[in-house]
Amino acid sequence: MTARPALTVMLVSALLCAHDGAAAARLLGFARDAATQRYLYTEVHDNQTTADGALLQGQTLYYDAQGREVARRSLDFRGNRTVPVYRLDVPAQGYSEGISALTPQLALFKSDQGRTERKALSPEGDLIAADAGFNNLMLAQFKGIQAGETVRFTLVVAGRTDSFRFRARKVGEETVNGEAAVRVKVEPDSVLRMLVDPIELVYDARGTRLLRYTGVSNLLDPATRQVYRKVVITYGGPAPAEAAFPGAPAATAR
Repeated sequence: MTARPALTVMLVSALLCAHDGAAAARLLGFARDAATQRYLYTEVHDNQTTADGALLQGQTLYYDAQGREVARRSLDFRGNRTVPVYRLDVPAQGYSEGISALTPQLALFKSDQGRTERKALSPEGDLIAADAGFNNLMLAQFKGIQAGETVRFTLVVAGRTDSFRFRARKVGEETVNGEAAVRVKVEPDSVLRMLVDPIELVYDARGTRLLRYTGVSNLLDPATRQVYRKVVITYGGPAPAEAAFPGAPAATAR
């Protein structure tokens, strides 16, 4: 069996799409190995929002450092802002996962090299998130986090066909490209903290945008068939010279 992402896996950009009067937008994420700074992949998020900024649906394409598409994900948040219907496919690894329905229970699935698992799940708690809906949850709770509150929530992980308790809290402030920013630590709210590395999110101080993600990747290293254990993904800004993807600036195209 292919080793799947750890419990802290989440796809950090909150996406949603097409709808009458929706506005299209593109967000790019640039991923590097945290230890070596080797460029790993580019995330291309094509989103659409309503006039007031609410997210509806979206698609994310992932390109390796050579500009080859290695994975794609579709998202639909129309039924729930923090728990989307979604599907992630990694064809070369023979892997897919997602949530196919929200009612009467969450319908989770994953398929790994021909072996498929399905599970109906009714997660407990007032705050529940899955996949990119996790970012929507963090944004909705940002004022409390910035004020020093610890936010506890349930994270649904389709890759494990299960849910787990997590917590998020502010751990510091910094400046990113001249902009005030807030660091948020996310970790299991259980003894799993002893086994699962935390992740760190950096948001602008107004709580409107994710600027940086540091933690385990949701993609596999094709050379090892293991997850990239610790990546740094930056969002927005000019594309690095190593980034290759359709529509990239000529200086970065491969």
